[in-house]
Amino acid sequence: MGSSLGADWRRLSSGIVVLALFGGCGGAGDDLPRQEVSGSVILQGEPLSEGMIQLRPETNQGTFASAAIKDGKYSIPRHEGPVAGGYRVIITSPPKLTGASADGGPGKAPPSPPDLVPKKYNASSTLNAEVKAGQPNTFDFDLKK
Repeated sequence: MGSSLGADWRRLSSGIVVLALFGGCGGAGDDLPRQEVSGSVILQGEPLSEGMIQLRPETNQGTFASAAIKDGKYSIPRHEGPVAGGYRVIITSPPKLTGASADGGPGKAPPSPPDLVPKKYNASSTLNAEVKAGQPNTFDFDLKK
């Protein structure tokens, strides 16, 4: 009986792993009323050359969405977009790392350089967006240091 219980447990746990891998991932193919979102990001009067924008739901009713920023523009297609609701917006643009460490020592990682975008727009973001169903959701952000 003990070995039968062990075999049943292995089958059950294998089934759970398969469900976790293929079920409930969201995005393309789900039935959520997602919305397309796009816009621009300006930093100190210039288009942000590269970065990432994230929309994090303010409540449990929203869906997380993100996109790359390139030459000051971003776009999240409908099938990957957020559902209608309020979102906290996080914008990041880490500087490009060089291969050398700060002290030149092998194997020692240099300190992470600060993000090009001030913390008030990423780690401590004060930016918000209200995504609306069936309407253009264009959000332009003019960031100041």
